[in-house]
Amino acid sequence: MNRPTHLYHIFPLGALRREATGQVDKRPTHCHNLRTLEQWIPHLQDLRIDTLLLGPVFQSETHGYDCTDQRQVDNRLGSWDDLAALIRKLHAEGIKVVLDAVWSHTSRQHFAYQDILKNGTDSAYADWYENLRWGITNRLGDPFTVDCWDGHEELPKLNLNHPEVQTEILSIASLWIHELGIDGVRIDAADTMDRQFLARLSDHCHALKRDFWMLGEVVFGDYRLWLEEGKLDSITNYEGYKSLWSSFNDGNLFEIAYSLNRLSNPDNGIYKDYKLLLFNENHDVSRIASVLHNRKHLYPLHLMHYTIPGIPSLYYGEEWGYSAQKENKGDWNLRPQTLNVPPEHIPEPHLLPALKRFVDLYFNHIALREGAYRQVYVSPNQLAYLRIHEKETLLVVINAEETEVNLTLRLNAAKLTDILNTSEARLYPNDGIWEVKVPNCWGSIYTVDFAQEKQPQLFEISSTCSIN
Repeated sequence: MNRPTHLYHIFPLGALRREATGQVDKRPTHCHNLRTLEQWIPHLQDLRIDTLLLGPVFQSETHGYDCTDQRQVDNRLGSWDDLAALIRKLHAEGIKVVLDAVWSHTSRQHFAYQDILKNGTDSAYADWYENLRWGITNRLGDPFTVDCWDGHEELPKLNLNHPEVQTEILSIASLWIHELGIDGVRIDAADTMDRQFLARLSDHCHALKRDFWMLGEVVFGDYRLWLEEGKLDSITNYEGYKSLWSSFNDGNLFEIAYSLNRLSNPDNGIYKDYKLLLFNENHDVSRIASVLHNRKHLYPLHLMHYTIPGIPSLYYGEEWGYSAQKENKGDWNLRPQTLNVPPEHIPEPHLLPALKRFVDLYFNHIALREGAYRQVYVSPNQLAYLRIHEKETLLVVINAEETEVNLTLRLNAAKLTDILNTSEARLYPNDGIWEVKVPNCWGSIYTVDFAQEKQPQLFEISSTCSIN
């Protein structure tokens, strides 16, 4: 499978909307054409993005996840030909395309649901929705009730065990692959879907396109259920997402250290053989610049993002430090209009240059992309870990303190070379003892050269920290 290496996520119904509003519950009625996203290509290439995830682009009522027709592009965004042209252009520039697939539920305006409203028990689609109960009026006035996504009755859940529903979804997937040439899908609300059907869907898509990539949105649960039983290729790593920002906010890097060991330890990490999707933001959660108590932590947090196991991703605007809090009234403030690239106002102008440095290191060092993870040292505000590959080993040191720190690490290495802060690094070897100076709210990355006789034992956990 040709999985993404660096993914970028755009929400077109937000980014391309014509009206710029501060109202969080504003729903776009018209947007600029999808083809205008071509202007993003130089920016994506500058960030070495190889995969673009487009939020929902098919016909819907409001926010894209209340689909009415997944064979038609949302008329607020353009036409089928517009989407196909955009995908061809992205492919020509070496960027793969993943589409948001809403296959767990529909809108009430979907043809099947409307047929049930019209024909009642005589409807040919009466079994298309999950747990339909006749004679029980729902809160929206429909003369029957079905199970809904997260209790939202405007989003009735499909009965994925019904053969005709399965055929319909497989047909849509075939259409997207054959006519649009897409490279993968993000399966919305995969954690609510029948895993036997997901496995069938995965087999179907991979048969049509061998290297097709299937990402599942799973918020809670053991990801192995969807990776193994559901045969998905990757899962959204919500555990890592929460642990990362929470560790910085609480001054408790033990939290992310515990999570990384649980997920990725080469001895018994439960997902050590999988590549989960890493993210700091998406269309459903508050912007990381608004979540962090200290904006300076944007830098060590993103350094970790590009140096821990997984597939790193960026949500549009994250690289410029966009701010927005998730509101009860709606999520449109998380999906802002962005018609100019770069935008006229950049809240955090130093962040993008830093990200480019991290991205270059990520691509230039296979240990960061494919290496095993091994913790070396952890304290409330410092974390050191190795990324170990047969071709190289790197030592990453993270410092969340407002001041520079010295870490004393016992590491059986002949030489450490700082590749992030060459001029600032000061290392003092003494019988396997290394004193590592790490800048405030930043980090360091070292290549590790071993004395041949000591290479099998990489390190001993015997470390201290002092704050300058």
